[in-house]
Amino acid sequence: MLMLLGSLAAPASAQDPPPSAPQPPPAEAAPPIDATKLGVSLSRIQKGLRVAEERQQREGDALRLRFDVQVFGDAPKIDMLQGVDLFYGAVPGTAPTHRDMIEHWTPQIYRTPGLPVSALAMWAAKYFAEKSRKQRCEEEIANYRALIMQGVNVSAPRCTQ
Repeated sequence: MLMLLGSLAAPASAQDPPPSAPQPPPAEAAPPIDATKLGVSLSRIQKGLRVAEERQQREGDALRLRFDVQVFGDAPKIDMLQGVDLFYGAVPGTAPTHRDMIEHWTPQIYRTPGLPVSALAMWAAKYFAEKSRKQRCEEEIANYRALIMQGVNVSAPRCTQ
């Protein structure tokens, strides 16, 4: 039993300063600090301490320590979509598109023709259609003029250049 009491008292006695240690000289009195310049409210701190003391008296358990810390400040802006390009390009971590698979499996030499054949064919078809329409219109106007010169009553041509 004596050994148990000695082992329990040893940590407490180790924390006390030895009596033979010299005491440091008292420091010079520091100038008083104006709490209003620090941005803190002493009345709020005192109120918080009173509330904490009352809570401790109500609970009655000295071994249960409870600390409440309140920090006031501006929260940093959190950008959830930083580095994610939603409008241009593929979304990272998603399945490849059909175009991506075609580019992956088709060799470079076969991906695009040397000449844009479809664009060239479309241009040629458009050119010849416009040319033939213009020729028909010119023929219709020429026939109209010839009939008018002969004195035939004819309606005006429908096309215009």
